[in-house]
Amino acid sequence: MTRDEALSVLGLKSGATRDEVRLAYRELAQMLHPDKFGSNKRLRERAEQQMRAINEARDVLLKGARPSSGARRGSGRAASSGYAAGSPEAIAFEARARANAAETARLSVVAQLRTMRERRRAMLGMAAVAALVSLVTMRMRGTLGMLAFSISSMLVLWGVVDAVILSSQVDALKKRSVELLRTRDAARRIAEEAAGL
Repeated sequence: MTRDEALSVLGLKSGATRDEVRLAYRELAQMLHPDKFGSNKRLRERAEQQMRAINEARDVLLKGARPSSGARRGSGRAASSGYAAGSPEAIAFEARARANAAETARLSVVAQLRTMRERRRAMLGMAAVAALVSLVTMRMRGTLGMLAFSISSMLVLWGVVDAVILSSQVDALKKRSVELLRTRDAARRIAEEAAGL
């Protein structure tokens, strides 16, 4: 993974400090953690892939990140951002970081959603074609006719079952996308309010 790819994965701009990398990583890890997808095996596997990408991006960036500039005394993220803990600037910094992480996570979920919808559409298309073949071969006699009918019937069943499973995954991804959108918007509002103080 290149540095530019790592920045894109974590939703950061070039010149990000070590603390910004750590904060973006922490926020994304919380939002995309595989445990968020519970018993849905396919979504959990995708989340695990994303976590591997996030981990790799963090490792790439921490090797070449510049040190934090002018961190003031204090503790936690606020101090590492260079602002006094509890100050409006620190609150705005953390809120912007959370909003960026939520947007990056949402874009990842939206990409998964698009893939699932395309796959569902393909499975339904396959089921429709197989149903037509099944109707045509149903009247055929002999071994070839029975074989073609059996295979096309199995394809219809497979396509419909897979489309139903994909529909449940699409629904779960839609809900997750909406949650991340709300998180992003709430964080942006907090950042704007803090910046106005």
